[in-house]
Amino acid sequence: MMRGSHTAVVVGGCAVIVVAGFAAAPPLSVEAAPTPDPTESAAPGGETFAGPPVSNARGTYQAQITVENGVVTDVVALQAGTSAQESVQVNSFAIPAFREEVLDAQTWDVAAISGASFTSPAFIESLQGAFEDAGLA
Repeated sequence: MMRGSHTAVVVGGCAVIVVAGFAAAPPLSVEAAPTPDPTESAAPGGETFAGPPVSNARGTYQAQITVENGVVTDVVALQAGTSAQESVQVNSFAIPAFREEVLDAQTWDVAAISGASFTSPAFIESLQGAFEDAGLA
């Protein structure tokens, strides 16, 4: 009969136990961030407007803008593609780039982001809807 061996090492008051065979940790899951309530203000005096969800071959995209006194003060993605690595990678640079462009230009009519051929048209279309809802288009 074989018995598993356990080794304990005490270093500086910390015990480390090495055991042959570990319980499997639960798999990591990629979950979408909770969708903000578009009726709630993101900042005092600010009002949020969500554009329509726009779907294409790479997932669904939805923009939300925050407007304070007629000025767009924030742009976020409520939805941005899929949890696939390529989608996450592209959107990690495309969405912040859109945010900066929109905040600088104060319009939805901004240039597409190079390398984001699926994100760009869908996010811009959703931005247009958000601007229209806000009365800024």
